[in-house]
Amino acid sequence: MTRPDSDTETAPAGASGGTQSLERALALLRAVASHGADGARLADLMGDTALSKATAHRLLTALARERFIDQDPRSRRYHLGPELDALGRIAAARHRPEGASDVPAPGPATVQPTAFLRPDYQGEAIPLADLLCDRHARADGARAALLHESVAGQTTELSFARLARDSARFATVLRGLGVGRGDRVAVLLPKGAELLIAALAIWRLGGVYMPLFTTYSAAAVAYRLADSEARAIVTTGFLRRKIPRDNSRPVVMVEGDEAFGPGADAVPFWSALHESAPLPDIARYADRDAFALIYTSEAEPKPLGVSLPVMALAGIEQYMRIGLDLRDDDIYWNMADPGWAYGAYYGLVGPLLLGRTTIFCDGPYDVRQGYRMLTKFGVTNLTCAPSQIRAWHSADPEGGPHKLALRILSVVGEPLPPELIGWANRVVSVPLLDQYGQRETGIFMMNRYDPGHADRTADSSLGRPLPGFRVVILDPQGREAPVGGAGEIAIDVESSPLFWFDAYANDPGRTAARFRHGRRYYLTGDWAFLDGDGNIHFRGRASDAIVMQQAD
Repeated sequence: MTRPDSDTETAPAGASGGTQSLERALALLRAVASHGADGARLADLMGDTALSKATAHRLLTALARERFIDQDPRSRRYHLGPELDALGRIAAARHRPEGASDVPAPGPATVQPTAFLRPDYQGEAIPLADLLCDRHARADGARAALLHESVAGQTTELSFARLARDSARFATVLRGLGVGRGDRVAVLLPKGAELLIAALAIWRLGGVYMPLFTTYSAAAVAYRLADSEARAIVTTGFLRRKIPRDNSRPVVMVEGDEAFGPGADAVPFWSALHESAPLPDIARYADRDAFALIYTSEAEPKPLGVSLPVMALAGIEQYMRIGLDLRDDDIYWNMADPGWAYGAYYGLVGPLLLGRTTIFCDGPYDVRQGYRMLTKFGVTNLTCAPSQIRAWHSADPEGGPHKLALRILSVVGEPLPPELIGWANRVVSVPLLDQYGQRETGIFMMNRYDPGHADRTADSSLGRPLPGFRVVILDPQGREAPVGGAGEIAIDVESSPLFWFDAYANDPGRTAARFRHGRRYYLTGDWAFLDGDGNIHFRGRASDAIVMQQAD
C-alpha cells in the first residue's frame, strides 16, 4: 500500500507533496538522460539527485509504469523510455525553427498524449496477466496487491509477488480441468485473496473471468452458468449450495467450510495450488477479446451478458486517473462488491492495472465497520454506492469520526438528492461527486473530470463527459438536440475512442435496441438535457435502462 513519502528531503516552503514528487521525478529523468546510451545505475541516480534509495526507487517505478523510463533486465541500468521519444517528437515538431526540415513531423503512430492511445491495450498479442500483475511483481514484488479485512478486524496482505506465484500455480490447476483460451470460468467467491488469485489464473490461460455475486439465488446462478456455458466453477463449500445438483462442470472449492462437507468431486483450492508447478507462460489476447463477462441485475427478466474486452483497459485507466483523481500517495478504497460492474472494473481490474492496492472488507456493509476501515487504513480516496451513503446517514446522522483522511468521495449508481449531498459534505468535509455510467460503457460522465477542479457543479447535474467520450442528447428521431433540448443520453461512437461495447453476449434484439438509430450512437435509455455550459442534467430513466448498479 502506497503512503506519502517519509524521507527526510524537504521541499521549498509552500511546495505541495505533489509538486515535490514532480520535481524529483523530473530531476531523475534529467539524470538518466545525462548518462546517455550507457544508462544509469540506481547508485548513480542517487548521487546525481541526492535522493534516498527508497525515494529514487519509488519514483523510478512510477516512471517505468508510464513508459518514461526503461530498465535493462540484464544490466539493471535505467534508460529513457519510449513515451519520452513519442512526446519528444511532438515537441520537436512544434518548436523546430521555421523552415527547418531535419526533424520529421510526428505521424499518427507517435502521438500518445492520453491513456486511450497507449499501445499496451492495442494489437493482437496483449499479455494481460503481465499488465495486471507480473510487471508490478518485477518492479516491486513486496508491494501489497490486496489488503483483506475480516469482519473481526483482522488484516491479511497479499503481495504482487505472491499473487504472481500463486496465480501461476492455480493456472496449472485450471488448465488440468480443461480451461483454455476463451473459456469462461465462474467465480462464486467472497471478497478475499482467492478471488484475485482465481482471476489472474484465468487471465494467464487466456480465459474469461465471470464473477457471480454471492447473494444471487440458486436460480440466478444456474441461469448464468448455463447461459455462459461456463467451463469450470470456483467457489466455497458454503456457496456451493447455490450450484445446481446436476452440475457436470469441474468445481474447485476453497477449503475451510468443513461443516458443509469437502465434496468428494471437488478439487481443493489451496491443496491443489501448492501441489502444482507454476504455469511458465501467459496467454496473449487481442484488443477485442473478452477477458471478463458481467451479467446484468438478478431483477432483469432475462439477465444480459456484457463482455469486457481488453481494449476497455484504456477507459478504466482514464477513469481511475482523471475521474477518481487517483494519485500516487492516495489510499484508495472502492467499496463496491467485485461481483458487480463498478466493483469489477474499478475495484479489481483498475487497481491491478495501475499497480495499486485493492482493499477488500468481508461481510455486508456496516457503518461502524466502514468507519473502522476509513480510519485504520487512512483512506484518502473513497468511492461507493448511493445505498452506502444512505446507510451512513441513517445510522449516524450527526457524523462519525472527525479525523478522517478523506480527500475525495465519489458516488456511482444514481443521482443523490441535494440534502443528502449536503449532509455528506458536512460530515466528511470533502465534495461528494456523482459519476455516471453503465455496465456496457464503464463510467463516461462525471462532475470531476478535471483533476485540477475539485468543486462539484452547483446545479447537481450529472456533469460532463470523461475525456475520450463525446456525449450527446438525441431527440426521438435520432437527431442531436440543441442546448436546452430534452432527449435520450447517447454516446457518439465514432467520436469516442474509449467506447468499447459491441453487443450483448446473449441477446441480439437488445443489442439492436441500443443502436436503434444506427451504429453511430449508443443509447443509454436515460433522459436528460444539455445546458449551455456543457453539463448534462438527468431527467428520468426509461423502463428498459440498464445502469451500472452496485450491491445494495
